[in-house]
Amino acid sequence: MLGSKKQLNRANAIIAMLVASALVLVLNIFSARLSARWDATENSDYRISSAARGMLTDLDDVVNVKAYFTAELPGYLLVRNQEVRDLLTEFEAASGGNVQVVFLDPSVDPDVEQEAKGLGIPTLQFNVVEKDAYQVTSGYLGLAVFYGDNHEIIPLIQDATSLEYDLAAAISKVTREKIPVVGIANFAGAVPATDYVHIRQALENQYTVRDLALTDGRLIPDDVDTLVLFVGDTAALNKRGQYLVDQFLMAGGSVLSLAEGVAINRNDLTAEKADSKIGELLAQWGIRLNKNLVLDVSNELAGFRTDRTQFFAPYPLWVKVGALGFNPDSGIVNKLESAVFSWASSLDVLEEKLTDKTVRVDLARTTNQAWAQDGDWQLNPQLIAAPSEGSQKSYVLASMLSGHFESFFTKDTIPGRIIRDGDEETVEPVSKEDQGKFLSATDQGRLLVVGDTDFALDASTSRFEQNKIFFANLVDALTTDDALIAIRSKAVTDRPLRSLSDSQKAWIRWGNIFGVPVLFALYGLARFARRRSRHVSL
Repeated sequence: MLGSKKQLNRANAIIAMLVASALVLVLNIFSARLSARWDATENSDYRISSAARGMLTDLDDVVNVKAYFTAELPGYLLVRNQEVRDLLTEFEAASGGNVQVVFLDPSVDPDVEQEAKGLGIPTLQFNVVEKDAYQVTSGYLGLAVFYGDNHEIIPLIQDATSLEYDLAAAISKVTREKIPVVGIANFAGAVPATDYVHIRQALENQYTVRDLALTDGRLIPDDVDTLVLFVGDTAALNKRGQYLVDQFLMAGGSVLSLAEGVAINRNDLTAEKADSKIGELLAQWGIRLNKNLVLDVSNELAGFRTDRTQFFAPYPLWVKVGALGFNPDSGIVNKLESAVFSWASSLDVLEEKLTDKTVRVDLARTTNQAWAQDGDWQLNPQLIAAPSEGSQKSYVLASMLSGHFESFFTKDTIPGRIIRDGDEETVEPVSKEDQGKFLSATDQGRLLVVGDTDFALDASTSRFEQNKIFFANLVDALTTDDALIAIRSKAVTDRPLRSLSDSQKAWIRWGNIFGVPVLFALYGLARFARRRSRHVSL
């Protein structure tokens, strides 16, 4: 009987093992078809955003994504390769069948390699060290997005953290019926195009970018959606140029003005009030560009050179706007961590110019410990005086108005075109046709003003990546919807330390010097008293 009981237990154990093995096999089969990921990062860096999911599910037809990836990548690229594959797989799963992804290896198929080269995806050179030998190998890390007859490429995936936006932007571009047009205005003294190459390249990924010569006196074409004015601090719009910008806004266009109220001489750090004439237009529409320079205790380091040396110093005139300085209720900026404004001027909204049809949104402002120089300019970091008592407050650096605007001109004050013949200039009379096209007001205009131009130039965007994101968000807000803004702003790039007052710094400093020894002394006294009380009780 004991033997039969052992046999029964053995049989039960075998059955249990078989059942457990069968369950594991079934679970493996189902898990191969199902996938789940848990993203514990603060901004869900490894999970696509709800804005991207909405874009994918709203597609009218299938978008094909071809990933031209070399399978045998160097070890230092394996993590990036896996991150890209995970993101593409999630894009495909979230689209509900609207996105189909295929991975191709050009290094093993000459036809695929020829196809990749034909699309403009470059061959990359990788450095590899194997068996104590230095080698150079080639490979591919690019994507192509296809929709009907349209296609867009991402030639090189340098950083997987920006891939969600790059891929969403490519899908948005190929699926649009019409690609929006962003015009960049050129006029006398405007910022040269060579100073904002990075910004222009970012815009070209999403829009058709066109240079507009306001000097020719012709009205801005109707197909331009957004007009960008890189006014700078030395530019001068003539009356005809003012009229062209004015009528573009009156026609329901969107205007982004990057202007400064003070002209800076960077060679000798001197300043004078700027007279760009853009301020007259802005004041008519409801925003005053002050001719001052804003300083803040929240600032960035700037480099300076003397006759003998070069040094870096905290520079209050390079204002750093942190997360708390962006409007939390605006989707344009509420996901941004920071932006740096160099020699910026403050803005005031003129309430008397606004109507019940005008919507105002302040986008970026300084801390409440900022102050301003209104004429007694001092730009040398070693000579900048501390703010006087009671003079510190928060200043607006970027603001947006939308809705109703009234023209700066009337039918009787329309300026004629300037005709140049060599050194001679003549003003062409205003025709009745021009007067008939004149628009005196609009309820559909959008105006966004930033009291700084430098933040968007290459010298700043190459150092402060968030400046480029801030600028691109502004253009998106004026030109398209907010979906891409939410995707672009998702990644955290800055974690600034909280600004402390002098008294708080003193408490922390003296607390570190004396606080720790005092705590140890108190702990020793407590131990001594406790041991003594035990000895007395014994």
